[in-house]
Amino acid sequence: KKLGKAKVLLVGLGGIGSTVLQHLAAAGIGTIGLVDEDTVALSNLQRQTTYTYADIGRKKVSVASNFIKNLNKNVDVTEYALFLNANNAKKIIGEYDVILDGTDNIETRELINDCCVVQQKPLIFGGVSGWEGLVSLFIYKNSACFKCIFTSSEESPTFLDCSSEGVLGVTTSLVGTLMVAETIKFICGTGQLLTNKLLICDALNGTTELLNIKKNKKCSACQCAN
Repeated sequence: KKLGKAKVLLVGLGGIGSTVLQHLAAAGIGTIGLVDEDTVALSNLQRQTTYTYADIGRKKVSVASNFIKNLNKNVDVTEYALFLNANNAKKIIGEYDVILDGTDNIETRELINDCCVVQQKPLIFGGVSGWEGLVSLFIYKNSACFKCIFTSSEESPTFLDCSSEGVLGVTTSLVGTLMVAETIKFICGTGQLLTNKLLICDALNGTTELLNIKKNKKCSACQCAN
């Protein structure tokens, strides 16, 4: 019942988002919002498993929405065929209970984070680079936010931008699946959440690390919200 009443916003329908939307729908999330302005390209197919050759040139939100409806007819889908910007992000994010960041560039990640901090929306983050992936839950019970850990675009590591290091398809699937697991735990109020934790997965070496993180008192996003 909790899953069926939940409203989840997924920003970015690339490698991570492609996996996330499949599992959100299969789990029975009541309302899923999809945000992406891109169209499907041939180069996407090695990691973005929602799409096929027949979808090349089509809007990702349209293809993803149809996928969800064919998988679970009980899910309501809202399509946003656009990129988030300073003019639309706050309004869109404000309509959802949980925000999932499946984007692939620092600027959009920071925008999502800032809007979530202001509105106190829980933000589930996933990042990938090659064989490695990261997952965390930000902005919940006064926890750290994205900017508390990655303090500026200049200092942010390359795994937050897939164009820098390249992306292996299975890594995006691994991270996307973990993000949905975190979403389900959060909505249902069960398990140990990744609040103030950073989960690092290394698929090449078959290892995981769980790092403790904490709120940065000098964080620009958190200070603006206070």
